[in-house]
Amino acid sequence: MKVRASLGTYSLVKGEEVKLLARPTTAYLLQYDDLGCRACCLYCTQSMYSSAPKEMLSRVSWPVLELENAVDKLTKFKRVCLQTIMKPGFVEEAIDIARLLRREGTPSMSVAITPIPRSYLKELALAGVEYLGVGLDAFTPEIFARVGKPYSWDTYMKFIDEAVEVFGRDHVVVHLIVGLGEDIRTAVNVMSKLARMGARIALFAFTPVKGTPMSNLDRPPMKHYRVLQLARYIIERGYRIEDFLIIGENQEVKFRKGPWIDRAEEAFLTSGCPYCNRPFYNESPRGPIYNYPSHELLVRYEDEWRRFLEEVVS
Repeated sequence: MKVRASLGTYSLVKGEEVKLLARPTTAYLLQYDDLGCRACCLYCTQSMYSSAPKEMLSRVSWPVLELENAVDKLTKFKRVCLQTIMKPGFVEEAIDIARLLRREGTPSMSVAITPIPRSYLKELALAGVEYLGVGLDAFTPEIFARVGKPYSWDTYMKFIDEAVEVFGRDHVVVHLIVGLGEDIRTAVNVMSKLARMGARIALFAFTPVKGTPMSNLDRPPMKHYRVLQLARYIIERGYRIEDFLIIGENQEVKFRKGPWIDRAEEAFLTSGCPYCNRPFYNESPRGPIYNYPSHELLVRYEDEWRRFLEEVVS
């Protein structure tokens, strides 16, 4: 069975000597199809609307891997994450992959997927999937429609509810892309709503990639991204964000100090499932770095995130 693997995952599975500034702690796999994904997301390299090479996802190369020949190497990772694409039979294939990996004793597994029937959710759970990723991506229904997401906003929200019922609270991770046109107040409200629904949040920075219809757009401003990282962190620690975040005119923000401030720097680590660090999925190792993939890099770049905290926390 063919799958794609992120370049960092592929190099470790193959035992190749590749210089890695941060090693992936999760093995990242992507379903394979010559045509890519049948969805039409305008920012995605896998989309049928994209002329980018199909071995790309975001800014990362994903070489083809024969899964059966790599299973024993996948046990060395903390987690396996399978990214699905919309193609004929993709749900059944994802279930087969999960069963294979569970049978071979690989570590805990996540699957990122579009809305599917509840019966398939239960099959994925029975096959050994512990965490479900949901690519909502947009922060508003209007942005959702504009960037070409499949189905509808309401369909996704209903699906997130059902997924939480099947997998349990904090075992559904909603992916959100910062930089598609959201404002801070709306983005924070959506993250709060998703947390109340029992989901967790994984933040991604919009990455323009050559060959996609949105390749001419800019990356999000770093301060905008950091504000939403910090808000997500406060929300997921169980605090009411409205008690600590003040949004003024022109989207200027201030955070009030509170018990959340302890270890606040962890807000800037990669967010997602346990052990997910997605090294340089959104950025070049040369920077600027939106998501720090390791504590070592968090320490190395301490001056950068500490300046941000000093600016916005009072």
